[in-house]
Amino acid sequence: MSVQDLQNTLRAKGYDPGAADGQLGPRTFQAFAGYMSDGRAPAGTGALIAQYAPAGELTTRLRLIHFLAQVSHESGFRPIAENLNYSVDGLKQTFSAARISRAQCEALGRAPGRPADQQAIANAVYGGTWGAANLGNTRPGDGWRYRGRGLIQLTGRANYARTGAGYEADPDQVMTPAGSVQCAVDYWRTRGLNAAADADDVARVTRLINGGVLGLAERTALTDRGKAVWPA
Repeated sequence: MSVQDLQNTLRAKGYDPGAADGQLGPRTFQAFAGYMSDGRAPAGTGALIAQYAPAGELTTRLRLIHFLAQVSHESGFRPIAENLNYSVDGLKQTFSAARISRAQCEALGRAPGRPADQQAIANAVYGGTWGAANLGNTRPGDGWRYRGRGLIQLTGRANYARTGAGYEADPDQVMTPAGSVQCAVDYWRTRGLNAAADADDVARVTRLINGGVLGLAERTALTDRGKAVWPA
């Protein structure tokens, strides 16, 4: 199916891609992102995807469908900051004792009458030897400073630095509309996600994003949703 056919199908679904001109421009991306997220994509999302997609080599049908499906699942195209509001038991169940001691879980986790110390939790689970080796968090406070943010959760000093554009120096930029899209596209390219998308392997794409297959059923359904309006 051509891009023009995609545009006509999106219009029939109630998402306006502008003229059916066969071009993947801002309005078509806005309509496609809106369709993939049930209308949650904020205004301006399409223009930003159109701006940054070429740098991420998001230039084929499968790459774009997988990208839009994963971002829709992760954030609904709205940049979010990681929620570290873990209970004591939640910390113990989520993280190994090598990353946060059981005593730290008891002291930092949410308990009756006491909120979670989210900053200290971030510095514990994303810091230390594990954080330095896996995330490039080598300085005190890096765990909190470089906690997950964006459309696809960008975590760790090394990942913020890899995106360039000043995100290591000012990590809150990842929460801006432009920053969130640029970082998501750059993360996609540098983590080898295009190859996984080319293979049409939703499970592999998912593992490269979150290290496991959390939410795989919805991610697969969203990918199929994209293919339904843009079949091969």
